[in-house]
Amino acid sequence: MPTAPSSSAELIELLRKSGVVSPQKLAEAASMALPAEPQKAAAALVSGGIITRFQAQQLLAGRHKGFRLGSYAILDLLGRGGMGAVYLAEHLGLHRKVAIKVLIPGKDDDQKLAVEGFQREARSVAALDHPNIVRIFDVSSHNDTPFLVMEYVEGDSLQQVIERDGSIPFPAATEYIGQVAAGLQHAHERGFVHRDIKPANLMRDRTGVVKILDLGLARPATTGSDSKHHESTEVTGTAEFIAPEQGMSLPTDSRADIYSLGATLFTLIAGRPPFQGNTPQLLLQHQLKTPPTLTSLNPSVPRELSVVVAKMLAKKPDDRYQTPAEVIAALGPWVGSSSRIIAGLSRTSVVQKGTLQATLAEIVRSSRRPGSDIVAVADLAEVDTSASGAETGSKSGMNTDRGPVKPPRRKSPKAKPQPTPIFSKNRLIYAAIGAVSLVVGAFMGWLVFGR
Repeated sequence: MPTAPSSSAELIELLRKSGVVSPQKLAEAASMALPAEPQKAAAALVSGGIITRFQAQQLLAGRHKGFRLGSYAILDLLGRGGMGAVYLAEHLGLHRKVAIKVLIPGKDDDQKLAVEGFQREARSVAALDHPNIVRIFDVSSHNDTPFLVMEYVEGDSLQQVIERDGSIPFPAATEYIGQVAAGLQHAHERGFVHRDIKPANLMRDRTGVVKILDLGLARPATTGSDSKHHESTEVTGTAEFIAPEQGMSLPTDSRADIYSLGATLFTLIAGRPPFQGNTPQLLLQHQLKTPPTLTSLNPSVPRELSVVVAKMLAKKPDDRYQTPAEVIAALGPWVGSSSRIIAGLSRTSVVQKGTLQATLAEIVRSSRRPGSDIVAVADLAEVDTSASGAETGSKSGMNTDRGPVKPPRRKSPKAKPQPTPIFSKNRLIYAAIGAVSLVVGAFMGWLVFGR
């Protein structure tokens, strides 16, 4: 049993055993004129930047183990989930802050399944490289305890934003969801389904960029890269945001993420999920009950936006938008000139498809200005994404080395954009109408004057 220190000297001894600070900082702590009481001594060490509040709490409880994971020093506890605890840590050599997810120890078969799920999360995140998805840096183990080293996002989850500030105005909410959809488009193109999209799993950093985290439930497709072929026989996810087919353990594909994304957008704007109740009630409501419209809850929400959210929340997968890119196109009138969404789409293959060019071009048109680093849709279409990982320089699996990314070539200002097929068709129609008008006019002129 850990024994709490009874003096500042014992506190310093625990600090030495923990190995959480460098020898220089340890010497600095030992030379400080600390109060005799350990609580006051710990407060002085925190004020002096020697240790963090979390470390002080652990040391005052008599604990000196578990402060180090390989080359990383644990700074704070960020949260706990079903599979593990997430800590803020710092690489002692590089002085880089990261988030470390440590697997909670289990027993027997439960431990084996947990480790498999943990490793699956590592593979899932390592295979993805996108500005709207939290990146993984390393996967390792310490004393037979596996852990992930991930990008640390300094900011708040959208769930924390709602709890602190209430509902989010629909222009900001749609922009956040557009960013998430761009990240999901990247994941779906590589055959992954997240299966637990919700406000708590979406982090907003200090610059307004939203990133998807917690890919512990992600699954790769079983056939090629088309995630619609993937099947699941277990109920996973969060009851307030789970798709109907997912709640019934039916085959689940990428359209389940679109449903959860719709429930998340509903929650951001309304300040509450579409349905309320206990878990069995929520699962049943997702399957049978029509959610209220956003306009009925908030008359300031445009009716058209309420219709978009309703389609995302359709009970049948075939009735929803089929890809996250289609969701972005539907949200086009409200996302405005979002450079973050365009940056996210530039890392997907959707920019090469003409069906979304008009909507995306409208978004880019208002955001493009002299000196801007935003790339036009016509320029984005030149990025070669035919090869797996070509746009990021990363490879699937645990290889997270990223090569330099070459920016897309910009067209010369004098070059005229090529008309899209729809414009070419319109020109033919207009030409035909003009020709018919000339013939009819000439005939009428002959009838009136020629005779």
